[in-house]
Amino acid sequence: MDRRGFLSASIGFAIAALVIPGAARAEDHIAEAIAEINKAIPYGEEPAHSSSFVQHIDNAIDHAVMAQKAHADRHVKSAIAYLRRARKVAYGTHLLKYSRRGASLAKKALAQLQAAG
Repeated sequence: MDRRGFLSASIGFAIAALVIPGAARAEDHIAEAIAEINKAIPYGEEPAHSSSFVQHIDNAIDHAVMAQKAHADRHVKSAIAYLRRARKVAYGTHLLKYSRRGASLAKKALAQLQAAG
């Protein structure tokens, strides 16, 4: 095998190795985001735990963004938007009205992620 053939084959295998596991990584990140949202929703139903709600939502946003980078999907993009709105609504407040609004937005994000996964 000549040098050019070897290099082109090596580059092809390297690209394939990078592209194929991307879908698997995206599914793993979606599963992690779903788990974080499931942890966050009960905290959103209680006004005294809005900081825990925000922390779990932040973790879910991180995983959803990584899933979007690994494999772009419109459901994941929509879920990220819902999660960011939920964080913005619930951040820095302990009022039940805002906590519940954040939890309802998190439920919408959860539905979007489940549709993507």
